[in-house]
Amino acid sequence: MANISKFDRDDVLEKAKNLFWQKGFLATSTREIQTTMDMRPGSIYAAFGSKADLFHQTLINYAQTSARVLNEQLAQHDHAWDGLKQYLRGLIVPCSAQVPSELCMVMRTLAELDESHQETLDIAKDLLTQVENRFANIVEQAQQQGDLSAEFDKQKIAKKLQVHIIGLRSYLKATGDTDTVNQQLEEFFTQLEAQ
Repeated sequence: MANISKFDRDDVLEKAKNLFWQKGFLATSTREIQTTMDMRPGSIYAAFGSKADLFHQTLINYAQTSARVLNEQLAQHDHAWDGLKQYLRGLIVPCSAQVPSELCMVMRTLAELDESHQETLDIAKDLLTQVENRFANIVEQAQQQGDLSAEFDKQKIAKKLQVHIIGLRSYLKATGDTDTVNQQLEEFFTQLEAQ
């Protein structure tokens, strides 16, 4: 087992994030956390706090990683809309070792937990709002660059993007039908660009 002073925080957070993302908060046992992180209970508590505290940190880590990937995609494209489309295409992928669930970890959390986990729900809702606001800023850039109609309400388009992605990822989880999901996503882009 790892010693508290001799572990890579980012590495163990990544392992914990993938475990929680795959199984959900409630279904993940303390023993599984210990095994996955290769740490003793006392070391985990000293470094991360309770199971809920650790989960909160993994949710934030998940959101930060997603934001970094989005920023990388935006940096690779001259037009913000092209970068956002490429990022969204990357979200629609089958479950794999790198993506433990087709569902977004934040949405999985919101679907799994009830009001008895209000602090966690509040964190997840706040993260979802942050993503929506980021999408709205990118939509505004796309409007300024002439890729989307200036008539669009950027917040409404951001909400539509969120709803569409959540729906497509849920459908992918239920059916495994990547072709249909990709087709629907491309049709959604085309509809927005045509207006």
